[in-house]
Amino acid sequence: MKRIAFAFATIGTVFAVLAQYAITNDWAWFRVFHTLGFIGYILIISAAAFFSLMFIHQLSRDEKVRMRNRSIDIDGSIDV
Repeated sequence: MKRIAFAFATIGTVFAVLAQYAITNDWAWFRVFHTLGFIGYILIISAAAFFSLMFIHQLSRDEKVRMRNRSIDIDGSIDV
């Protein structure tokens, strides 16, 4: 899944740069490239959202482990 999100981010960046280049140089197929640029922005935002959620999930998992380890008393009994 990480590879797919990274590929989406890369392809989205290429589409967005290509669209900006088409706008700057007044290409004949401006509308097509403008649409591709919009799709590129969606891909970039989707990849950023995936990586953000993955980061938050990892922090949550680390916090659960820390809380579980903290609930064990010194004598080895577990607080429930």
